[in-house]
Amino acid sequence: MRKLLWIIGLLVIIMALGGCSSSSKTSGSSEVKAKVVGYQMVQKNGVLSDRKGISEKDDVKKIENITADVKWDKTASVNKDSKEDAVFWFIDQDNKERQKYKVWFNETGSADVQDGKQVWGVLEGKDGETLSSIFKLNDQK
Repeated sequence: MRKLLWIIGLLVIIMALGGCSSSSKTSGSSEVKAKVVGYQMVQKNGVLSDRKGISEKDDVKKIENITADVKWDKTASVNKDSKEDAVFWFIDQDNKERQKYKVWFNETGSADVQDGKQVWGVLEGKDGETLSSIFKLNDQK
């Protein structure tokens, strides 16, 4: 009888731990992925264009990956005399707008990025060029 109680207790503990383990996996990956990327390009007259959206999954994923690669520097203080080239933001599954980003594209293919908290970052390599081309191609549709 004692062994039976011990085995039942052990099974209950194992099942409880198994339940905690699987729920922690889902809560660990609870990062909300964007459904749409909203954006506005700065026109030649310096005024932002109408709001547009990118909903093609491949492009949304590329923009999420590019944003994740930004090298943020909380100590940087950049004085940009020119108006940004684009503004973009992510719209989640609940149609809520998340943080906005301002982007200045450079001739080298890189880009300077500023988040909504005024923190500066740099997109190195061709990431700025890729981001710019996604916005421009979507503008032509």
